[in-house]
Amino acid sequence: MTPFEWILAACIAVMAVSLLSGLVLVLRTDDVLTRAVLSDLVFYAMICIFLTWTLTNPTSIGYEVALLAAIAGGVLPTLSMARIISKGRR
Repeated sequence: MTPFEWILAACIAVMAVSLLSGLVLVLRTDDVLTRAVLSDLVFYAMICIFLTWTLTNPTSIGYEVALLAAIAGGVLPTLSMARIISKGRR
């Protein structure tokens, strides 16, 4: 492994720990707003892990998947968070 791959592996490990701690907190909390924010954290952590993984493993569709997830991840969580905060009122 090259030094760059070691750095990427360390970054993926840190992101995985963050993702797992977010999942544990989602399961332990009762607050709906906290769960919504943590679900965004888990989603973005998965995108980051995938994008970091594609830097050393060439795929034909890797960046397209990441861009689609970023677009969907930017709009949909904002709308769902607004609905949760307003308790479903329009």
